[in-house]
Amino acid sequence: MSGDPDRTFDLTLSRGRGQSYTWTIDGQAYPDADPLQIRPGEHVRIRMTNQSPVVHPMHLHGHFFQVGNAVKDTVMVPGHRGQVTIDFHADNPGRWLFHCHNLYHLDAGMARVVRYVE
Repeated sequence: MSGDPDRTFDLTLSRGRGQSYTWTIDGQAYPDADPLQIRPGEHVRIRMTNQSPVVHPMHLHGHFFQVGNAVKDTVMVPGHRGQVTIDFHADNPGRWLFHCHNLYHLDAGMARVVRYVE
């Protein structure tokens, strides 16, 4: 995907703070996390930085995205401040889950809803 994005999200993947076992995106755990709001037709970029020591396979429902020249629906984000950038075309309106594919991380909150708005 070429050109500058219409919308960019800079997200931090990390372990939750406090007593409970949580995994978060920007310090927010699903289902209480704010949705990532996009508009139909936008070129969307998501830049992820992984603050935890473990790899997170991040998966987006309802879309394929580009990482460099590769087209994927899941990308591995390396631990220890690893960074990955994905780009996609907002061409499938609805509400879609963006989450870690380690199911125990998803169960512990590492997810956000991508929501189309008008």
